[in-house]
Amino acid sequence: MPEQNATNKKRWIRPLPERLINKIAAGEVIERPAAVLKELVENALDAGATRIDVTIEKSGTKSIRVTDNGCGIDPDQIEIAFGRHATSKINNFDDLEHIASFGFRGEALPSIASVSRTRLVSKTADADSGREIIVEAGVVQSVKPVAAPVGTTVEVANLFFNTPARKKFLKSEATESQHLTRNATALALSAPQTGFLYTINGRKLFALTDRETDLRTRTARLLLGNNADQLFAVQSEVDGMSIRACLSFPMFCRRNQTGLYLFINNRYIRSQVVVHGVTSGYAELLERGHYPVGSVFITVDPTQVDVNVHPTKAEVRLTDERRVHDILHQAVKRSLRASGELPTPHVVGDTSAPPKGYSASEAIRRLKAAETTGPANSDPNLLRELYRDRSQPATSPLTTEPPQSEPTEPDMTRPASAETGSFDPDRALFMGQFGGLYLLFASGENLYVVDQHAAHERILYEETLHVVEHGGAASQNLLFPVTVDLPADQYALYEQAADVLTASGFIVEPFGPRTVMLSAVPAALSRQSPEKLFTAIICDVGEHQQAGFDIKKSIAQSMACRASIMSGDRISEDEARALVIQLSRTKNRHTCPHGRPIILKISRYELDVKFGR
Repeated sequence: MPEQNATNKKRWIRPLPERLINKIAAGEVIERPAAVLKELVENALDAGATRIDVTIEKSGTKSIRVTDNGCGIDPDQIEIAFGRHATSKINNFDDLEHIASFGFRGEALPSIASVSRTRLVSKTADADSGREIIVEAGVVQSVKPVAAPVGTTVEVANLFFNTPARKKFLKSEATESQHLTRNATALALSAPQTGFLYTINGRKLFALTDRETDLRTRTARLLLGNNADQLFAVQSEVDGMSIRACLSFPMFCRRNQTGLYLFINNRYIRSQVVVHGVTSGYAELLERGHYPVGSVFITVDPTQVDVNVHPTKAEVRLTDERRVHDILHQAVKRSLRASGELPTPHVVGDTSAPPKGYSASEAIRRLKAAETTGPANSDPNLLRELYRDRSQPATSPLTTEPPQSEPTEPDMTRPASAETGSFDPDRALFMGQFGGLYLLFASGENLYVVDQHAAHERILYEETLHVVEHGGAASQNLLFPVTVDLPADQYALYEQAADVLTASGFIVEPFGPRTVMLSAVPAALSRQSPEKLFTAIICDVGEHQQAGFDIKKSIAQSMACRASIMSGDRISEDEARALVIQLSRTKNRHTCPHGRPIILKISRYELDVKFGR
């Protein structure tokens, strides 16, 4: 009977108390100390501050203090500022479609104050004195006039003291410090005209002046230890969309996205669409799984961006994401190639006639065949040195001559052989093969190390891509057709790639709900197990699609990798020279299709430094 009474008990719908509402909102908006920092600094920027000082104690749990010299808050509005949805940023519904400020919801201050002890002191230029307010757990403790300079100081102490569950699930101090520092770095990048002092746990991490208005200077200061020569600039104006960026050259990229900062209308955001637009602009110069270091600023019409899709406003929704992606891709691609700093060794060879007198190994026969069937480029001046006259980061084993002040356009007027330290494989001294993978050449004062697999892979990749696009692939018929059973997802990939597979030399057709029949394979791959080969290429297509490759490039890359000479394959001196000469005819001599470098140059000077001479 009691159970029945409990079941039939009415549940009244009531509005929640204001303090409880603020506490719930705090759980969405203020997820960790870094969110507090972001909200307070963005308020300072919205107030027009030209100087912001941030001091963090105990990774934010003890204290976060932000001081600015912005316009301040009128004394009679201090208490109103801590009211829920109280803001000066927007006034009506139409304003929500044209947001030009960082804040606009009026949630930050009440949410922060509901889970901490918050002290705010502010003064406007026309006020006789400042005003101090202290709010603890959402309850106003005191409001009084105080002496203060123009601007605002907000101090948040004992964060999450009244929400032990949230405090319990904070990460270690080191982890929270990383999140705080990343947000501080992003905010300092977003406003290069603003001076920024950032101190955490007693350490001053950076002190930037308001005179550093150049994006390249500030990006280098914050992300690359002041090495601006490691960056190239991106500028583009297309159909009302503006792109400004400073990005690292391929050799200075990282294995994660932590060094890449993205902004839309100066708002720091996260967007995999934008990340992919940037990385795809590097194309094969960037190894898969690597990301550039730098800052990317995209300016679009505010009506084309919805920033009100996530409590932290870190994620945005664009009206036409594909257009933004494609414009960004083209801008990065164009700027990188115009920089004249592509990571390529200078190779000189006779590009007018095929090499002569080489042995008849299968690998080198394929190289010779590529001279007529594959794409050729007779302009050797496009080849640049791998580490040319630029200082290297501290972690690099290579250091060369003093850095140039600015990247310049490649000089296409001088003959290639006139450049100092050029690598002519016909005249260079072949030193032999090291580790079954690396070919060593000596030329002048430089030692050149060539990755034989990467070089051959690049050659075959461009040859295969040319054949796929223009037809004429050679096939090897199987003695007996074989059937291959595919999982559902791989069969779907096969259906997408069927035409390209046929153009590549596969003869394959459906043979059941999830089965295909394979009658022929590309001639260059005829010695491999057809079932394993076909399945592996389909798997590669799936992986490459996730990384943004189109199907043609995915299949060409997969085939080139499996057909090229491998680590441990012994080749003769003539074969080694043929390999490098054929490499000089490719469109991209810089990297293999996976983005790894092909040739490394080590100068006599570097060796002398290592040996203390």
